[in-house]
Amino acid sequence: MDGAERVRAYYRAIDEDEYGTLTRLLAGGFVHRRPDMTIEGREEFVSFMKIDRPDRETTHEIESVYLEADTGRLAIEGRLLDADGGEWFRFVDTFEQVESGIKSVRTYTDLGPD
Repeated sequence: MDGAERVRAYYRAIDEDEYGTLTRLLAGGFVHRRPDMTIEGREEFVSFMKIDRPDRETTHEIESVYLEADTGRLAIEGRLLDADGGEWFRFVDTFEQVESGIKSVRTYTDLGPD
């Protein structure tokens, strides 16, 4: 599985509540940095997605994938949609990947009007 496929699988696992798959996609020592918090640890992140996420009825709509060929770093631009398909917010996620999986994600959000 290449980096872009792994990242698409990451969003699909979150959107479809496939937490075993999500765990397998993440490297040990995984870290997720968001504007409101940092989650350190693969198990902590999966637990947050499963139990503590503010809204589990969301879908990530990927609009653009940016790949830095030399390093394999990826950035995803997209929208988070609520259960009715309405836009909750726009985001950019940057991914650092290693052979064993996704090592880190940094999320940037746009909560304001266009």
